[in-house]
Formats: sequence, structure tokens, C-alpha cells
Amino acid sequence: MDHTKAETLAGGLYVRGLVVSSSANVYQRKDGTGSFVKVQHEIATQPGIVHFEQYLDPKESKEVRIEGDKVVAYPQLPQFSQVNLRVTKYRIDRDRFIVTGAEQMPETS
Repeated sequence: MDHTKAETLAGGLYVRGLVVSSSANVYQRKDGTGSFVKVQHEIATQPGIVHFEQYLDPKESKEVRIEGDKVVAYPQLPQFSQVNLRVTKYRIDRDRFIVTGAEQMPETS
């Protein structure tokens, strides 16, 4: 076994769990400059549910498509698959842990 290529994780907060659901909604900006899409993923972890939110601009992101006030396409995490996230931004709102910025980590075995 070659121990010279051992990967070490950087310090920080990590979330590991199963993706339970994904949804997306379109919202109009208050200043009238257009719209944005809020993508929400629910991740089941051992102590409970973690909410992962992404805010995307349909003009800048090619992964998001809207028609009228409906979201037609958005980035989805495969349902009931394991996901590892390195959390960069989070908030706690009414006893819910909400991740607002994260980097998806490769699957480790």
C-alpha cells in the first residue's frame, strides 16, 4: 500500500448524508432588475435534516432555465444518493441548519 499519496481533508465543517428531495422556485427581484432561482435540497443526516440552498441567476447560469414564472431545468443532486459537502457558509434559522455555500467533495470509500 502506498501511503505517500494519502489525501488529507482541510479543516472545516462537512455535511455527509442522503439527498431526500430537490426543488426550485423563481422569484422577482425587489428592484425590478429581473429574477433569480432558489434551488433547495434536503439532505438526511444522522441527527436530522440539513437544508442546502443555492441562489442562481438564470442569465449567468446555463444550468437554470425558466419559462414565465416556472423553473424548467435546474441543477439537481441525484435523489437517495450520498453527498459530501464542505460547508463555506451557513445559517441557523428556527432550529434548522441551512447551508448557503458549499463545495461538493468527491465520494470517499
